Amino acid sequence: MRPIRFFAAAVAVCFSPFVFAMPALANGPTHQTETAIKAENARWADAFRRGDYVAIGHLYTKNGALLPPGGDRVTGSTAITAYFAKAYAKSQSGSVSFSNYEFYGDDQAMTEVSDAEVRDHSGKLQIHAKQTLIFLKQGGVWKLHRDMWSSYAP
Repeated sequence: MRPIRFFAAAVAVCFSPFVFAMPALANGPTHQTETAIKAENARWADAFRRGDYVAIGHLYTKNGALLPPGGDRVTGSTAITAYFAKAYAKSQSGSVSFSNYEFYGDDQAMTEVSDAEVRDHSGKLQIHAKQTLIFLKQGGVWKLHRDMWSSYAP
């Protein structure tokens, strides 16, 4: 009888972490949500490529904020538009790409951790960055709420 109790206790110990982890995994981001967030990243990259900083500003929530490295918080669509317009005023439009995605959240709030690369108009790599983005779903549309990155030269 004693070996059966030991076996039952061992099984309980081994499987209990899975029982507690399942609800957390079940509530994680869905493939559909991840695809929607990646689509918003593509919209951002397209607007950047066109040099359309007003369009970029509209991708953020009303109280959306940039948290640039070594700089002050930039809050609101108008300020975000001005930030990018000033930063890229003297250059031709370039491109940005995102990779190595990690997603955390649900169908209303999502955090993305990813890498970004900014290239100039000739394709030369200008910036590598690691970023943390917080998206909120508002009126059925995903909007950037916080945009924080750390960049380093290539």
